[in-house]
Amino acid sequence: MRKALLVPLAAFAVAFSTAASAEPQELSIPAQRTSTIEVSGSGSVQVKPDIAVIRIGVATEDANAESAVARNSASTAKVLSEIAAAGIEKTDLQTAQFSLYPQTQAASSSAKEKGGATIFRASNTVSVTVRKLERLAEILGKAVAAGSNQISGPDFIVSAPEKHLGEARRKAVEQALAKANTYAEAAGLKLGTVLSITEEGGASPVPVFRASYAKAQSVPVESGEETLSAQVRIVIELVKP
Repeated sequence: MRKALLVPLAAFAVAFSTAASAEPQELSIPAQRTSTIEVSGSGSVQVKPDIAVIRIGVATEDANAESAVARNSASTAKVLSEIAAAGIEKTDLQTAQFSLYPQTQAASSSAKEKGGATIFRASNTVSVTVRKLERLAEILGKAVAAGSNQISGPDFIVSAPEKHLGEARRKAVEQALAKANTYAEAAGLKLGTVLSITEEGGASPVPVFRASYAKAQSVPVESGEETLSAQVRIVIELVKP
């Protein structure tokens, strides 16, 4: 009795399996890979700076530390007074460094004259932001005349580089597209959709000096130009013509 039941059940299982296999099934077709090209481009613009930063200081030597500081403070105040009279606002003056240290005969000619005695050297340096470059030479001359014996700079700056970087970025994209088009044509293809544009690095100004001088009290100043640059990387689809 048990064996007789097994035959019909087996036949039903075979029929079910055949019917199930006859049903349509979805096939997974891998997507075609898109051909792309990745290129870089750079662009730059030359801009005249409108700000200069100079460091003006006074160094004073004395056998007494307190006297060295007092004399230095008085001389520095005189220099700052002359700079302020030239039109520099207090907000554009900032103490950059102050130092006081002893010097021996090996480090100081003044000590040698005094028989090798230790003297003290006080130094005060102020960072000055000049927003009217036509006054820069005058300010340098006034600082020296007032007693400054330590001057460094100037560092020329473009105050609003973003106003000019748009042109540099446009040139960078144009250069990248031209380069990509050359490669595509050489390969018998043409450019399709731009898939991504990435700006690389930072737009750092590079000084390019020109021969234009301003003179005041025998202090020549050359403002030059700043080169603002931009770099981009572009990924573009390649298609058949």
